This record gives sequence, structure tokens and C-alpha cells, in this order.
Amino acid sequence: MFCKLRHGIIILSSLLFTLLLQQCANMVTPSGGPKDTLPPVVTEAIPENHSVNFNSKKIEITFDEYITLENAKQQVLISPPLNEKPDIKLVNKTVVIRFKEALKSNTTYTINFGDAIKDLHEGNAFKNYIYSFSTGEILDTLAISGQLLSANDKKPIEDALVTLYYGDSEGLDSLPLTSTPHFITKANKEGHFVFNGLPDKKFQVFAIKDVNANSYFDLPNEQVAFLDTLVTAPASNLSLYMFTEEDTTQMLLEKKLVAEGQLRFVFRQPAQNVTIETPEILPDSFNIVKVHSANFDTINWYFTPNVKDSLWVQMKYDTIINDSTRYSLIFKNKKGKTEMLKASDNLANGCILPESMLTLSFTEPIIDFQLTDSVLFIAGTDTLTEKPEFEQVDEFGFLYSLKNQLETDKEYSISIPDSTIFSIKGHANSAINLKFRQAKDEDFGNIFITVVPPEAVPQVVVQLLNAKGSVVDTQIVTEKKELEFWYLAPGKYKLKAILDTDANGKWSTGNYHRHFLPETIIEYKDELDLKAGWDIDLDNVWEISAASVNPQTAK
Repeated sequence: MFCKLRHGIIILSSLLFTLLLQQCANMVTPSGGPKDTLPPVVTEAIPENHSVNFNSKKIEITFDEYITLENAKQQVLISPPLNEKPDIKLVNKTVVIRFKEALKSNTTYTINFGDAIKDLHEGNAFKNYIYSFSTGEILDTLAISGQLLSANDKKPIEDALVTLYYGDSEGLDSLPLTSTPHFITKANKEGHFVFNGLPDKKFQVFAIKDVNANSYFDLPNEQVAFLDTLVTAPASNLSLYMFTEEDTTQMLLEKKLVAEGQLRFVFRQPAQNVTIETPEILPDSFNIVKVHSANFDTINWYFTPNVKDSLWVQMKYDTIINDSTRYSLIFKNKKGKTEMLKASDNLANGCILPESMLTLSFTEPIIDFQLTDSVLFIAGTDTLTEKPEFEQVDEFGFLYSLKNQLETDKEYSISIPDSTIFSIKGHANSAINLKFRQAKDEDFGNIFITVVPPEAVPQVVVQLLNAKGSVVDTQIVTEKKELEFWYLAPGKYKLKAILDTDANGKWSTGNYHRHFLPETIIEYKDELDLKAGWDIDLDNVWEISAASVNPQTAK
């Protein structure tokens, strides 16, 4: 009996010991509670925030926890700006600011810390904390706020400087070009900006992507924005549209033999008035063709290679361009292979649009189009006895369209063997094999909208954009007009209007030196969801009001 009892006690003790070991093995560090998501809190400021008659050389701002001060030189902005930036240091939980210069009398100063202040452990930012004080008896408290956007797509601009100049300053228009601003702030990620501590005065508003960090506009590649009217504090919901000025000085940017049988001249501005010629008498076999880009800023000379080893070219434009160069016409083929003539077509998903013809587009002017009996033209399963006929449809010989009439209920194929089409540069085509059909009206949709332009502009450029933001069609409106956009692929579309104040048919940027704003871009309020076989006929007239001429108020 005693042995059995003793044996049971031993077993019970072993079980208790094992249970104790398991509990010890599963022990975890006690939880520290919920994660800290709160930013630091100011517990004391010496002198107090919003003080008047300020005469201290330093400011001490103490927080309720240990903090970090990140990128203080870039984040912390003092307005009005100082000639010398003060020392900003962190001592335990206290930010200490020491001024290196005497402050202006009877002036309200604001110190915006941006996102510089964060708690030490979790990195919670104390965003846009503003400390303000006055060296006089009155603390100015008015504000000006708004948003900074890109002029061409209205996307927010981040980290640009927004500045104010007193509206009664002498030589006001030149101040953003030469002088430190009277007040300064910075746009946040959403492009929003705010000035605090302003007096009841009128201001010129200016913004800049400050490349050389001097706070004013003195470099041609700096983006800028401005309002063309003075603003009186308080003011809110201002819209500034940022742009880069276009350099309108004509310049020859490139002159080069870019390929065998191709000289290219690239200009900064359209070059209709630039004279480009050769004083040499050229043989007929040289076959020179001069081709300009759509806006005349690029001019290509195509010619037959191996006719001349060099060519003398002279260029002249006013007193700005006077260039005379002899070009070697021997092009070194880096690939070491014979180039083939490249061709593309206008098929959309294997279809030709209604009221259109199959068109082949070549990268070089064509001088010989030999469609022999080896060319196949098939309708359905039948090989046609008639041969495909192509005719030149552009000035220079890049585009050729099929002349044959097609039926909408048939599938077609054309097979053109290689080396039947030849370019001015002596290149021949690779084999071209096309399968296509003439699309039916019900494969597409159409959009109709009546547009009324404002009287204040000579014309409006209306663009239709697809879901990718690519321009599908462009139409010019000078008076009330119904616009028709035919044979559109099913999908989503947007309408955009450019108030074309200079009547050049495209969007033009602004110029602060000449004091004109970028042209206003206005988007139609609704996205258009077009389905095959449907028409979108917008009953509501798109009336563009005169107020929209000013991009500061356009919505």
C-alpha cells in the first residue's frame, strides 16, 4: 500500500513538473500596448507662439516626447525670408532656433516646419507646425492659400516655392527675376500652399521650381507660375498653373547624316523662313527629296546613295543662322546588314474604317512600285484576276492607298513579294502579307457635341482623347458648331478644349517676361463610354464661358 502511494506521488510530481516546463517554454514578452500613431505635442514655447514685441535672439520649442528634426534646411521656411538662415538645432526634446541677424521692426514672421518634426520612435510627423511672432505691437493674421498645378495636365506640383511681393513695390514685374520675395512658402504633395501672418495689403503671387536655390526666376529651365492680377489678403482657393517658358530664339540644333541617303536638320522653332540649299549642280540620278515635319522644325533630305561622296549645304536665316558645311555622304552601316524598306498599314484590328482605303506607309520616299503577276489579291477563298492598284496620296511618296473597291461582307488578303517596292535610298521591301476586311458602320460608334466658344478668344482647339490619353481627333471651333467624331472604336473617351488665344492650332505655354499666361485647358465634365453600333449625341451644349479664359479660375 505504501509503495503504491509513493509511486502515485512520483507520477503526479512528474506531471506537474512537465506542465510547469511547458508554461515556461510558452512565455512571451508582455505587450507594450497599442502602437503610437499620434504626432508630438508642443508643451512650451519661449517666447510664446503668436508673441508681439518680440526681441529675442532665439526661440525654444519643447515637445512632450523625444523627436527628430529631418532636413531642416529644406523643410523649415521662414517668411519674410532672412539674409542668413538661422541655426536650427535639437537639444533633447527642444528645438532651438538662433537668429544670425537683426529682425525687421514692426514685422510679423512665420516659421513653417513642414514635415521636419517627427517623434523619435514611430516617426509620426507633426506636419506644418507654424510658429509666428511680431517684432511690433500688432501680429498680422491674414492668409492667402491656393493650389499649384501643371498648366498642361492640371496635376499637382509638389515642393515648388510660392512667393509674394508687395503690390505697391517699385518695379514690381521685375522683382521675381531679381529679388528675394517678401513672403515665401512651399507647395505640399497635393500642390496646396498657404501664407499666414499677412497684413491687409495687395500682393503679386508667383511660384517657381527653384533650380539654383536663390528663390527667384533667373534660369530659362526653371518652371514658373503667376497670377496676372494682384491679390488682396485674405484670399483662398487660388489656382496657379506652372509652365516652362519656350525659348523662341531660332537655332540650328542638329545637322547630320543620320542614315544612308538621309541628311537631317533640326531647328528649335519652325523653319519655314530658313533657306537651305546647295550651290552645287546635282546630277539627275541624285534624286533629292526635301521633306519637312508637320510643324517644320525638322527637315530631311532624302537622296540616292553612292551618287556623290559629299555635298555642300548652306543655311541662312536673318542674322541668327549663317551656316555653310560640306557633308560626307558615306554612311558607315554599324549593323553591317543591308537595310530593308519598312512599311506599316492603317488597319485597326484587321479592319479598314468605313469610307477609308487600305494605306501603306513607308519610312522613305518611294520611287518605284512594281506590282507584278506574283502579287496575290484574294477575296474570301477566291484569287481575284484583278491586281491590287496603289496610288500615291501624299506629296513626298511615303503614302500609297489601295484603289480597288472592296465589299463589306468579304475577307481580303494581299500578298506582295519582297523586292517589288523600291525607295529613293535604294532599299527594297520585305514581303508584305495583309489580311483585312472593310469594317461595317455597326462595328464603331460616333460622338456628336455642340460647342460654343467664348467671344474672348479667336478659336478653340477641341481634342478627343481615348482611355490612354492619346489624341484621337482634333477640330477647330471659331463659332457655335456641332462637332462630329465618326467611326470610333468602342471604349471610353474624354473631350478637352484648348482656348487658343494665339490661334496657332495647339497649346501654347506662358511667358512671364512677356507677361502672358499659358493657354487655358478645359475638360468636358463627363467621360464618354462609347459602345459599338451606338451614337453619343450630347444634348447639352458645351458652352465655354468667358470666365474660363483666365486659367486661374478655370474648372
